[in-house]
Parts: sequence; C-alpha cells; structure tokens
Amino acid sequence: MKAVLSSLLLTAGLILVPAGAASAAPPDCAAATPGGPVQVTPGCVDPLYADPVVDSEQDLSTPVTHRRVSGHFDGTGVKFTIYLPPARQWQGRFFQYTYPISTENALDRAVAFGAASGAYTLQTSGTGGYRHAAAAAKFAETAAAAYYRSGSRRIYGYLYGPSGGSFQTVGAIENTTGVWEGAVPVVLGVPTSIPINFFVRAQARMVLRDVADQIADAVRPGGSGNPYTGLTPVQAAMLHETTSLGVPLKAWADPDYVLGLSAPDGLLGFGAVIKQLDPTYADDFWSKPGYLGTEQSALGDIVRAELARTGDRWAVALPSYYRHQVPPAGEGYDVFDSLRGRYPQRPLLVGPAIATSVAGGGTYTGRINGKVIVVDNLVDSDAYPWHADWYARRVQSPGDFRLYYNDNADHLEGPVTGAKASRIVSYDPIVEQALRDLAAWAERGVRPPQSTRYTVTGGQVRVPSTAAQRRGIQPVVDLTVRGRDRVDVNAGEKVDFRAQVATPPGAGRIVSAGWDVTGSGTFTPATPGFTASHRFTEPGTYYVSLKVAASRSGHAESFAMVENLDRVRVVVHPR
Repeated sequence: MKAVLSSLLLTAGLILVPAGAASAAPPDCAAATPGGPVQVTPGCVDPLYADPVVDSEQDLSTPVTHRRVSGHFDGTGVKFTIYLPPARQWQGRFFQYTYPISTENALDRAVAFGAASGAYTLQTSGTGGYRHAAAAAKFAETAAAAYYRSGSRRIYGYLYGPSGGSFQTVGAIENTTGVWEGAVPVVLGVPTSIPINFFVRAQARMVLRDVADQIADAVRPGGSGNPYTGLTPVQAAMLHETTSLGVPLKAWADPDYVLGLSAPDGLLGFGAVIKQLDPTYADDFWSKPGYLGTEQSALGDIVRAELARTGDRWAVALPSYYRHQVPPAGEGYDVFDSLRGRYPQRPLLVGPAIATSVAGGGTYTGRINGKVIVVDNLVDSDAYPWHADWYARRVQSPGDFRLYYNDNADHLEGPVTGAKASRIVSYDPIVEQALRDLAAWAERGVRPPQSTRYTVTGGQVRVPSTAAQRRGIQPVVDLTVRGRDRVDVNAGEKVDFRAQVATPPGAGRIVSAGWDVTGSGTFTPATPGFTASHRFTEPGTYYVSLKVAASRSGHAESFAMVENLDRVRVVVHPR
C-alpha cells in the first residue's frame, strides 16, 4: 500500500518507510470463489484502493477539538476523512459510517459522539460495496497509530450504516476478517427489499388512496383498531396483501408517506432499472394472462382505469411487479407464500441482483465475522420490520448477534421535527448506544442486553407490551387518559393523564420525560410520577404524547439517550 502522509506523521514525530522500500509485497485481496465477493483482511491490499493519498490536515475546534485528515484513493473518485480527537480522549477504537451516496464529510454529531465515546470517526464518500470502506479503515488505522504514537496497540473498528448502508454493512461483516470487530446494520434491507417494498405501496396507492384517511384513523391511538371496517372487498383485499407483505399497520398513521401521496414518482424510482433489466414486462402485463392488465376482476378494472387516466403503460404496470418476483421457497421468505404459485414469474429476480450490487457481491449468507447488533424499527414502511427477523434466522453464530426492535421509529435517520415528533422518535441515539454496546462486547466481553422478543404473524412484527417481557434497549411507555386510549370531553373540562414507564433489563434508567398536549411536536418537561392534567379550550381532536429517554449511565447525556413515546386521543366537543 502506497501512502502519502504529509505532516500527519511529522506531527507525530514518525516517518514511514516510503513505498518502494525493500519488503515483501502483500498479496492482493481476492474472491474466495470465481465471481464471488472479494475477501478483505488486514494483510492483503485491494488493487482498486491501493494508493491512499492525504490531501490536507487541519486542527479544528468544532464540533469538538480534533485533527481532520482528508484524503482520497488515487485513481478513484473515493474520498475519505478521518477525525482524530486528542490523545487523552482516544481509547483505541473508531466508528465508521457507510452509505452508498454519502459524502466523505461526517455529521458534526457523529464526530462529537465518536470523541465522547473514545473513538476517532471515519467516513468515505459513497459508492457501492464495502471494499472502499475496508481500504479506508485499514489506512486510517495506520494514520491513527502514527498520530497517537500508539505503536502496535490494537485498534478496534466498528462499521454501521442505515438502509442502503445496511446492505454494505452486512456485505462487509460477512466478507472481511480483522478489518472491523463488529457492525451495526440499521433499518435492514434484504435481497427482496428493492424495488418490491416501494412497488407494493404504489399498488396500494392505486386502490386505497381515497380511503387512506379512514385507515389512518383506525390505526391511530383511540381508533377502532380495525382498518378494514368500511372498505370494499377489493380495498380490503389490497390492504390485506400490503399488510401481509410487511407494510406496518402502524405506519398508516402517516398515510401520505406510506402511499407517497406528496411525491407520487418516488415509489417508482427504481422503474428505470426494471425497464433496463426486464424490458418486455410492460408488454406482457398488458397482453398476457396472469397479469392485472388483463385480469377480469375489480382490481383489474382499477388498473385499466388508471391507464385511461394517466396514459402511462409502464407507470401503471410497475406497482404490481412484486407479484411476479416471488423468491424461491426454502429461502425463508414466508411472507411471499400467499403469492406463491398464483402469478407468472419473470425470468430474473431483480431484488437479489440489486442487493448483491449494493452489498459489494455479498449474498446474506449469515456467516458474520465479528459481533453484530441490528437496529430495526417497527414503523418502517421502507425497510419492513420482518427483514431483520429474516436475517437473524440466517445468522450462523447467534451468540455474536443481537437484534433490537424499536417502536415508534421509522426509516429516516436524523432529528425528528415538527408535528411528526409527537408520534416518532429519532433512532440515532439508539444506534449510538448500540455502537457503545458493541465496543464493550468486542473489547471487554461485556455482553449487551438481550435481543428484543417478538413474533412475526401475517407479515407484521409484534412485541410484548411490557419492558421486562420485550427486552431490547428501548424504554416502554403506556399512556392512558382516564384509563383508556381515548376520551371525549367538553371544552374546558379537566383531563387527567397517567403513564406507566419502564426500561428493559440492563437498559439504564429514565432520565428525562416531556409532554406534548397539542400534537405539535413541542414537549414540555414532565413532573415526577408521569401524570399530567390539561384543559382544552377549543373543540377538536388532539393527540397527547409523553416522550421519555433512558440513559445507560443513569443521567442525562448528549448522546445515546434512547427514546420512546406513547399517545392517546382526546376529542373535545363544544360546551
């Protein structure tokens, strides 16, 4: 490996032997089988990323004090940035984020979290696979050892990534050895996820958009709990099919997002890929038996009416593509059993081809080379919750694996703002705690809290109602209004709220709580005891939320404050 290490090494008082000095050349990283994923170890050199170059170095004070080292791999478009906290803070580890379209610039929160957790932070610009990330990890260890003058001290590394980054993270932990000691795949995608998850929702939109608010009202707190009430047979069948394939019923609380109503083209974003890989699909859809384009049924009538309305043969045909992409029996995809044998199948399974590309050739074997903690969310309509269970059942060393399901969290990383914050919590702190648990597990043998207990029925992941039974690391909130999840009152009438709050075993204690009585997403600190009273002066429907945060240390921190919430409905009538 050639490397241009300018003042980084001079600052540390060290000089590396320049490339070309007499030494045995390390072997190239190579696939174990022809056409298989490249296996990366500390002792091999990836010929695609053999020449890391440091472009600049800066000593910065924000977001925390650190040395920022920016560089690239010669002959590629891949850049990397290493954020090195002061030696007094560093505890011999690093955290590395991956995502296919990320930049090399880590978020301020990631840099500050790393420093607060005794880690330097590493990030590369996005591309498919894991080889670029592995090469950056190996080079960054060399740079860190020089900067910290740590000699032969072992450096522990942990890779994590959400959504598309979960494909890369799984590909990495299955096809590298000794590069990272552990990984945190987040909101896990699997080989059937793309494009099926999005097309399923687009098909649901075609049938259910006019009753979306009705479904939403049923699944929201204080609703009937039966989203099928009042639906026509074709609507009920479509909702059942969508639900059975994995769209969480609870996600319907935001029907605009589930159905892509504000961005109709978004759910068909992979349509161009299908046109390229399966160019005859639309013609077959509109001309051959077994496809909705020719099916004589109520659903077929809706599809043909949609064509008459839009005139776009591909856009109308694509949503039901998932019916013709049923994976083989025996691979664990039980949710597809309801479709099996009912529809003609296309010659190519597009999902696995896309997944393998994003994962760098990885095929989800379940052979993990390190500790793995999966963070998955129960209100995720992009990466369905059952995905994580599917992968958990493939893992061949379950003693090195944890799965944490989190309620009231969806697919999107980052802060949750506005009215959405009244019903959805950010999962970033959950990932932060998982990374800290992973480090303690790999470095000191401290076993993390047990995986979440759950069941999968009809495509839906369900968890126990109490923290002690549910386990995992997320606190559980049970909020009631007059002992129920809904109350009807007159304007000005006093309304009392009470909650039971608990943390799972080993998950710390509750250190903060806040009330949102209007559904605006603005929380005010809760008084001890998790009780509150309020008088609503204006008629309307209000969703009242109590949000809590748990800390492993037992006191409030800037990071790893694991949140959850619960809501109730208050319907206020005029006096």
